[in-house]
Amino acid sequence: MPCFYTPNLKKENKKITIIGDEFHHLKNVFRKNIGEKILLTNGNGLLANAEIKNISKKEISVFILKIKEEKISEPKIAVAFALLKNKHDNLIVEKLTELGVKDFFPIFTERTVRKLSKNTVEKFEKAAISAIKQCDNAFLPKIHKTQTLEILINSDLEFQPILALELGKHQTISQIAEDIQKPLCIIIGPEGGFSNNEIEIFRQKEIPSFSLGNHILRAETAAIASVSQLLEYYLKENSEYY
Repeated sequence: MPCFYTPNLKKENKKITIIGDEFHHLKNVFRKNIGEKILLTNGNGLLANAEIKNISKKEISVFILKIKEEKISEPKIAVAFALLKNKHDNLIVEKLTELGVKDFFPIFTERTVRKLSKNTVEKFEKAAISAIKQCDNAFLPKIHKTQTLEILINSDLEFQPILALELGKHQTISQIAEDIQKPLCIIIGPEGGFSNNEIEIFRQKEIPSFSLGNHILRAETAAIASVSQLLEYYLKENSEYY
């Protein structure tokens, strides 16, 4: 069943009050009643079974029945993606949140067409919240501020950047993961791919590149395929990875 995002949920809570968007969803969309059981997530590792005890005009009070602390998957996966036309990048955030990606880095590249708006990151965050609610996910990923590709690859990241690239012969993503011990950040380019100048920068930085096969993929498809292949490798290496 879908759960409800309650960032103020803590392990010691015996009861909690739900307001705002989640109050609206519970009362007016799902039409929950007093006595019904619901599932809560705080996006920081906690899932809680709760029972509705009171419903007022602006808030819902629930008693916590059971709290479970989930273990975060290791190594973490991050994805850097170019802003896409027609808001297809929202699909990247939604689907990769479902797959367990923990960090997103929206980026500008030389061929990025879409302009940054004031609420771009906020919309990505809403897409991520929606995804964890639908999938009973205890972890809300971090959406980093939008930056240029050059700034990203010159940053002191906890992740090793790796590049999804169509041109030339490359390793598979599993082969790269075998050789690198750090968590990986998959870089996905824009419509039209990376420029020759950007590819040269990747070469100078010795950023490993991988192939997804013989087909040309749309950016959002490449992002989902990359993470899926990397997850397959991690699951083979460690069956407890989730």
